[in-house]
Amino acid sequence: MTEKKLPFAEIAAACLQRAEELLREWLPDGKCDGHEWKALNPNRADSKVGSFSVSVTNGHWADFATDDRGGDLVSLNAYLFHGGDQGKAAVECAERVGVALPDLGKGKPRRPKRTPPPPPAAPEKPAEPRTWWKPIWPVPQDAGDPPVANPRRGVPSRFFEYRDPAGLLIGRVCRFVTSNGGKDDIPLVFAEHAQDGRREWRWMAFAEDNRPLYGLDRAAAKPEASLLFVEGEKCADAGQGELPELAAMAWPGGCNGVGKVDFTSLADRPVKKAILWPDCDAKREKLTKEEKEAGVDPASKPLLPEDKQPGTKAMAKVAEQLHAMGYKVWRVEIPEPGEKPDGWDIADAIEEGWTAATLEAFIKDKARLLPPPVAESEPASTPTEPDGGQGQKGTFIPDLIFTRDGLKNCLSNVYQVLSHRPEWQGVVAYDEFSLCVVKRKPPPFAGGSLGEWDSTDDSRTALWLAKLNTGWSFTPSSDIVAEAIEVLARANAFHPVRDYLHALKWDGTRRLNGWLTKYLGVELNPYTARVARWWLMGAVKRALKPGCKFDYCLVLEGPQGKGKSTALAILGGDWFGDTDLDLAHKDSMSALRGKLIYEIAELGALARSEEKRQKSFLSRRQDEYRPVYGRREIKAPRQVVFGGSTNEFEWNKDPTGGRRFWPAECVGEFDLDGLRQARDQLFAEALQAVLAGERCYPTPQEQQELFDPRQLRVQQQDDIGNAIHDWVYAQLSAFTIWEIVSGPLKLDASKLTRDLQTRIGQALARFGCKKVEKRNGTIRFAYEPPPEKGQDQETDKPAQSGWEDDDVGF
Repeated sequence: MTEKKLPFAEIAAACLQRAEELLREWLPDGKCDGHEWKALNPNRADSKVGSFSVSVTNGHWADFATDDRGGDLVSLNAYLFHGGDQGKAAVECAERVGVALPDLGKGKPRRPKRTPPPPPAAPEKPAEPRTWWKPIWPVPQDAGDPPVANPRRGVPSRFFEYRDPAGLLIGRVCRFVTSNGGKDDIPLVFAEHAQDGRREWRWMAFAEDNRPLYGLDRAAAKPEASLLFVEGEKCADAGQGELPELAAMAWPGGCNGVGKVDFTSLADRPVKKAILWPDCDAKREKLTKEEKEAGVDPASKPLLPEDKQPGTKAMAKVAEQLHAMGYKVWRVEIPEPGEKPDGWDIADAIEEGWTAATLEAFIKDKARLLPPPVAESEPASTPTEPDGGQGQKGTFIPDLIFTRDGLKNCLSNVYQVLSHRPEWQGVVAYDEFSLCVVKRKPPPFAGGSLGEWDSTDDSRTALWLAKLNTGWSFTPSSDIVAEAIEVLARANAFHPVRDYLHALKWDGTRRLNGWLTKYLGVELNPYTARVARWWLMGAVKRALKPGCKFDYCLVLEGPQGKGKSTALAILGGDWFGDTDLDLAHKDSMSALRGKLIYEIAELGALARSEEKRQKSFLSRRQDEYRPVYGRREIKAPRQVVFGGSTNEFEWNKDPTGGRRFWPAECVGEFDLDGLRQARDQLFAEALQAVLAGERCYPTPQEQQELFDPRQLRVQQQDDIGNAIHDWVYAQLSAFTIWEIVSGPLKLDASKLTRDLQTRIGQALARFGCKKVEKRNGTIRFAYEPPPEKGQDQETDKPAQSGWEDDDVGF
């Protein structure tokens, strides 16, 4: 049979007459949206409706995520059911819609299985353009304001304005949130009707070809800047905000729209340099016809190699256009497919907390120069067709428990299946630092991704198990799956912070005592050297021995906006947290999970709490709370140290001085890039100090001589102390609080409240007065004068050798 002998046009026309009926059969999970039938693509792991659509008016279809497309319903049938064989698809469609097939030279003419009356022949129509409307660039000044809402989609969640190099408006791309949480971008242009001359705003594409680039105005304003090409307007805006020295650009239409864009507007730039940051896609190989018939899960197919992913292919086309204009082009090496969620991009990186410095360092480290093509590329070779998982069907699973109705729905069976199926090897593990189950590889069910395991994953796994072998009648509940996953993960426990620390190799250069000075502008002295060393040692010690005693909080003092929080975030890296804590609710302590360094910004809730609650919070060695999605309350030994930041001078409410706070005043310039580069070596040196058994807390003498004076300096002052200071130091014998009230304070007995007595007692304690008991029929209390009258307690002690100058080159 040859395709030339089949009446393709007649079959396609007949199918088009019954388009909705056929699409309901072929794509039953879809629905009609205007003139389009939108559904999930069964040939790949498609999780969101929107990328795969079929026109019910002309039969054109496309998957915009993979660039698969066709011009009629016959080609769609071939794509869905016959591995692309147009002849087989035409025969099947002809039989379905009642088109008689001619004699193909192999016996009698074929007749349709069903012979409904043939549809009337479609009248021939004169060739007309797809639309008579043509966009006008730039938008005329008399065009009026663009509409604020789409008649079908409503008000967009946001919009992006395309402008020409002079800054004049070309049009907008409006983003709408779909009912399933997806996104739908629709262009809005000012257009003119070619026949009647009408002009109005239209919801239509910029043009069929020669579409404008997004960011032309930025590029024109920075002729000397390198261009940064990303996929999508949102990414361009995000990248521009963090990297203003570059000119961020994008194009309309996603991966498949790059071939319709006009790049010639960039041909005359004085500096021709461009950086390409593709999306980190994780698309998989398509199912073959046999695999679809066998019910193979699309998510079980292997990931496409990076050069076959849509984002990488799109950037290859961008590079081709730029090379043709003489550009020097670099492409950023993104993570391998599957290492990040599908579609991860520069905007996602920024949402994850990447700063401008992080982005710049990543680009400099990962950008690779793309040589211009020297000859036409060879045709891409056809990959070997996968076996569709046939080799995995016979996987032996021991110790399964069966009943008369099939495989028993019990914990043991779920555990045995998951622990022996090759698709699940190395997928789940238990993070001993974050105290949760995590996915270290994407699970084989549809939509599987990396990250923390949640209740939705339990349900998806239960569905996956139910489809694994229909002969088993195996339908375990989500609760049973959750228990099995917990047991399986615990057998693969790991601790990311310990793994990180033990992988470090110290180069022998001593940095630990002086990092506060070198990178955060803190004065170097015996106190600050100890604080710098001990605080990082405390972080390492808590990671190695959760719940060990270390109840100190480093407090960085300095003007707002200097970078105090950024410095703590650099040290904490992926294990940094800074959300506000509610000390009154123990379940909020769940926020400490998975954090090595936790910032209490501007001392937040801690500063607003009374001193007793402050002490209790910082000195606690384990937290008790019920985690999110947790079944029971847990006891979590602390693996975190605290850092604070403030721009106040007297922030400590503790009248006794607050020994748990280690203040460090940042008076000099910050070197955050230097801190970022030294981070690994700082932790490597701290690890060696902890393993050597060094202490990381002050002795009583050090507390009195070095720490008390610095901590008292930030204490919120009480004027009672100033009022009685001279009187107290003039006394030669013991005295009572009443003598102070009636003497220097000149108050009568009615003013002697419990609060006043407490404040006076606290002031006397700071002066060094000793409370003594006097017996004369009744017990009375008095205070002895300070042991060294006339000398202030906050005296600076001489520097102790070996602390302040241990870092050569700082």
